[in-house]
Amino acid sequence: MESLLSSIAWETLVVFYEASVYLLIGFFVAGLLHVYLPADLIARHLGRNDARSVGLAALFGAPIPLCSCGVLPAAASLKRQGAGRAPLVSFLISTPETGVDSVALTYGLMGPVMAVVRPVVAVVTAVIAGIASIGVKEDASLPPPADVTCDDDCAAPAADACDESCAPGGAAPAGPRRFLHSLDYGFSSVLDDIAMSLLIGMLLTGILAGLLPDNFFGEVLGWGSGLMPMLAMIVVGLPLYLCASASTPIAAALMAKGLSPGAALVFLLVGPATNLATMTVVGQLLGRRHLAVYLGAIVLVSLAAGLLVDATLADAIHVLPFGELGRDADWVFALKALSAVALVLLLLRSFKRKGPRALWRETARQLLDTGRALRAFRPANLLRGPVLAAVLAVALLAAIPWFTLVVGPGQKGIVQRFGRVVAADLQPGLYFHLPPPLGNGTAVDVALIRQVTVGFRGSVNGARKVLDEQAFYLTADGNVIDIRAVVQYRVRDPAVYALGVEETPAVVLGLARRELVGLLSRKPIDRIYTVDRRTTETELRDRLATRLADLGIGSEILDVRLLDVHAPARVHDAFRDVASALEDRQRDIHVATGGATQSTVAASGEAERITQRAEGRAVREVRVAEGRAAAFRQTAAAHATSPAVTEARLYLEALEHALEMPRKYVYMPGAGGGDVDLWLGNPPVDFMNPGPPSRHR
Repeated sequence: MESLLSSIAWETLVVFYEASVYLLIGFFVAGLLHVYLPADLIARHLGRNDARSVGLAALFGAPIPLCSCGVLPAAASLKRQGAGRAPLVSFLISTPETGVDSVALTYGLMGPVMAVVRPVVAVVTAVIAGIASIGVKEDASLPPPADVTCDDDCAAPAADACDESCAPGGAAPAGPRRFLHSLDYGFSSVLDDIAMSLLIGMLLTGILAGLLPDNFFGEVLGWGSGLMPMLAMIVVGLPLYLCASASTPIAAALMAKGLSPGAALVFLLVGPATNLATMTVVGQLLGRRHLAVYLGAIVLVSLAAGLLVDATLADAIHVLPFGELGRDADWVFALKALSAVALVLLLLRSFKRKGPRALWRETARQLLDTGRALRAFRPANLLRGPVLAAVLAVALLAAIPWFTLVVGPGQKGIVQRFGRVVAADLQPGLYFHLPPPLGNGTAVDVALIRQVTVGFRGSVNGARKVLDEQAFYLTADGNVIDIRAVVQYRVRDPAVYALGVEETPAVVLGLARRELVGLLSRKPIDRIYTVDRRTTETELRDRLATRLADLGIGSEILDVRLLDVHAPARVHDAFRDVASALEDRQRDIHVATGGATQSTVAASGEAERITQRAEGRAVREVRVAEGRAAAFRQTAAAHATSPAVTEARLYLEALEHALEMPRKYVYMPGAGGGDVDLWLGNPPVDFMNPGPPSRHR
């Protein structure tokens, strides 16, 4: 019980933290609109029952922050000023369904797409209802407009602020005080009107977020999308009193628990625009026929808009992750925290200004008025004419999914009859079956690649939340390793997958963790870091595929990837230092091995060069010696045949060789001059040191 209460308190705190800054912005803009949007401008353009007045009424009413009960005195005031009934129907729908405060809050809790879709659909609903009311005849027994006053309203402010808050664009001072008056109106009058409802809505949000399990509507109730959850939101939203701002966090909480965006949009449109007391007063103000058009337009257009949103924009609308305060940047966290504190102070100021008795009296008055309206309300009075046709049409549309099965591309269909599977492999198309509980039809996406994350939660490429109980494993050498893995699988047998196994992702996750424990316990941590990472992935994939095939749960493993493999955070730095040292050691070994190899190769090359050169010289000397020997043998043979001739020839060849290089001096007798000493030498004779004389003739 204590854990449940703490969970509810925490979820309420989270939604209050997320919504505060956007509520403050909405109150600020609401004050500006109240002061700078003249009341006579609105009344002047709503006096005719035509399409132009209807459109202007929808546009004028959209930004005004009035709830479904608070808008009634404003509508009565406009009627007294001559506004037509068709523009009033449009004004009564667009004003409570949206407002600047609720649009800002929708942007903060559901994103920009829903913040745009919500006011657009509200205006479209108002325009359609107003145009449909143009040709509706008035009831002859209507009371005068003055009977609907501010003090009689179920959610009206105090009497002293009635004239200022019930009519759109009340009187305001001129000059510089006008801006201050807008701040006072936005943060006082508007806040006073919705303070209690806003707190109740946030408390309901916390209760829903704390009590309902994740994907409650999709898995527990089986309402993933379609008309069933939308009809449920209509049934819940029609009688309850919820202002636009209070309904926004409730819708966000329901979306966080699996409600489709289209069904949440239906709740946002129906809840603020209707409640039992409002329907009673609208019937008195405009008549039963206009009330029928009023309710019929709200129901039908909200259903159509919800179906359209689910079909086209479901993937673009996301709700904030409840329970995660630490996901914002520091400055964003500070801004939201300061806004939450400021909103608390403003709420305390509002409660102090109104007093506890006024708050209890207002709450009790709302309950009593709702009770009186419930006793006086007769739904049978509405089920006539076009409303009855609309209800029957909606009922028919709601019954179609009960006995039809649409199998889309990449899907296989399963049809059951009295619990027995009569068809388990239907191709894409439209099929009919007995309505529940006699029969049932299910479409299973067999082409979709599904995945299970091990050790973390979140996107594979985006932000991840580590799950310690799944991430840590013991290796063979007694170390702890931190692993993040992804297992991808797809449906092989649609019937077994849809009907034979309750939680296939949980089964795959459990098997993956079991096989990881077995694999990692037989390998040292260093090998898992380095050479065995890919081998571990392959072994894990093969073992998982075998286990799933043995269990027969209708799925098959496609691939397994180890995204992160590292030491736990507490010892990660030490492991990184060890890994760096090992890498440095390997680098030094490789550098030394490279140097040794380079020196060995260079020495081998030099030795080979010297060897080859020596072998070349040896071959050359041998060949020269062989040539000389061959020449000598020929000379010897010639000498044996003719000794004298051979000797003379050798003598002359020797002289020719010896006298080829030295200088030659020719002495001519009788030419003058004394005796001449003739020295023969090669190289030229050094006359300062002539050396021994050469032989000559």
